[in-house]
Amino acid sequence: MRGTPLSGLSGLGLAALLALLFGCSQPAQGPALLDDYLQRLSRTLDAEAPDATSLWAPPRLRDAGIAPLEIPRAKLDVLDFLALSGCELQVNLGRRNSSLGRNAAASQVLLLDLEFLALAPACVNALRSAGNEQLALQIQAAQAMKIRFLPHRIFNALLAGPEYEQFWKLPGALAAYPETAGGAVIDSLHWFDRAIQMWLSGDYRFQVDQLEDQLFHLRNGDGGALLLAATLQARTLDRGNALLAHRLERGPLCPGTSATATATTLKTVVSKFFAGGVQPWLAQLDLRDRELLPPIRGIEAQLAPVLPDAFQRWSKQREATLTTLRSMPRTHIAALQALAASCTGGLLGGAPQT
Repeated sequence: MRGTPLSGLSGLGLAALLALLFGCSQPAQGPALLDDYLQRLSRTLDAEAPDATSLWAPPRLRDAGIAPLEIPRAKLDVLDFLALSGCELQVNLGRRNSSLGRNAAASQVLLLDLEFLALAPACVNALRSAGNEQLALQIQAAQAMKIRFLPHRIFNALLAGPEYEQFWKLPGALAAYPETAGGAVIDSLHWFDRAIQMWLSGDYRFQVDQLEDQLFHLRNGDGGALLLAATLQARTLDRGNALLAHRLERGPLCPGTSATATATTLKTVVSKFFAGGVQPWLAQLDLRDRELLPPIRGIEAQLAPVLPDAFQRWSKQREATLTTLRSMPRTHIAALQALAASCTGGLLGGAPQT
C-alpha cells in the first residue's frame, strides 16, 4: 500500500533528509529564514502561530551583578623596597607603588603579580645570600599570598573584566551571523585557557603585549551574538512546535490514507524551507557553539573554586540557552514527525524517530 505525500517525512525519512541537507548550502540571514519558515508553516496549516509558550530571553552578563573579588594587598614598606637594591623585584614593586600602578586596570595588576611571582625566588635567594633573612621571609610571605589569590586576580582581569562583558554583549542585529564570525577570538580563548593552566601550575611566564592583544580579540568576539541567535531560534521553533501540536489536536491531517493538498504542501515547506533553509543556518550556529564554548568552559572550570554565586547563576543560564541549539531543532523534528504519523493513518510501523 502506498503512503501519502507526507509519509516521506515520517520516521527516519525526515532525519535522513535533514542529514543530507545538513550544512550543504550557504545560509542566508538566519532570522529571515526562521520567520519565512514559520509564516509558511502557519499558512499551510491554516492557523496562526501562537506566541512562544516559554519566556526565551538571553541572559545578559552586564545585568548579572558580578563584582571583582576582594584581594588583600601584601605589605612591603619603603625601607623594604630600598633594601631590595640589586634585586629585579625592586623594579616590579616600584611600578606597583607608582601612581599608574595604584590605578592600573585589573589586567595590568595581574601582569604585575605574575612578574612578582616569576622574580621572587631569585630575589629570596639573593637576600639570604646577603644575610637578610627577615626581608627574604617577607618576600616569601608576599609570594605565598599572591599564589593563594592568583585565581581571584585572574577572575578579576578576565571574567569580571570589560572585555569579557563586551564579548557577551547582545548585538542589535544578527545580520549574516555566524557566517561573518572570525577565528581570532577562538585562538584568544584557547590562549587564555592554556595560560591560566600554566600560571596556576606555577609557571609565571608571560608577555605583556600578548595579554593585551588577546583581550582585544576577546572584546571583539561574538558570544553575545551566539546567545541572541540561540534565543531567537528557540523562540521561533517553540512557536512552530505549538502550532503543530494545536493542529494535531484538531485531528489527523489526512483522513485515513488519502492524500491531501495540505500534506503535499507541508512536505514541500519542511523539505525546502526548514531542511533546506533553516537547518543549514542552525548547523552553522551549532558549529560556532562547539568552537567557542570548550575553551570558555575550560577557563571557568579552572577558576571554579573562586567563581562568585552571581557568575555561576549567569553561567548556568547561558548554558541552558545554548543547549537549545541542539534540543529545540530535535523537538521540532519530533513535532513534525508526529503530524506526519497522524497523516499516514498508522502506516509508520512505530513511533516517529528523531
